[in-house]
Amino acid sequence: MKLTPLFVIRADLSDNFVVGAAPAGNRTVAVVSGGRFEGERLSGDVLPPAADWVLMDSEGWGRIDVRLCLKTDDDANIYMHYLGWLRFDETFASSRASGKATEFGDLYFVTHPSFETGDERYQWLNHLVTVAEGRVVPGGVEYQVYACEPGA
Repeated sequence: MKLTPLFVIRADLSDNFVVGAAPAGNRTVAVVSGGRFEGERLSGDVLPPAADWVLMDSEGWGRIDVRLCLKTDDDANIYMHYLGWLRFDETFASSRASGKATEFGDLYFVTHPSFETGDERYQWLNHLVTVAEGRVVPGGVEYQVYACEPGA
């Protein structure tokens, strides 16, 4: 299998809605206020409404559940959903407190996005398997998204 770069996406985070400790864990909803994605085959903007419904367990692992609306530069609408894991460790806490970015690989911050669109130009996204690695940036998060393709 080979990983082919699809795009880099930045999500700007504006607010957190804290649900609190519930039977399944500590739930927080991080509101995504906008953002941008750039890649060779598609680029555009992240539009509201969008959010990450994070569920943190007692060991500091956050189960990511993000839903985004994407608008390509050529006016296609794409729904993006991804699940994954983020380790809320000292590196994460330090980055958020200082307002400084982490680098890719500094955190366990991994997801697997999926896409839905009715636009004929982007139908190839509907059945694409992807993975992404995240990092913290000032005011939000950023991911490198890769398509998983057969072959070496």
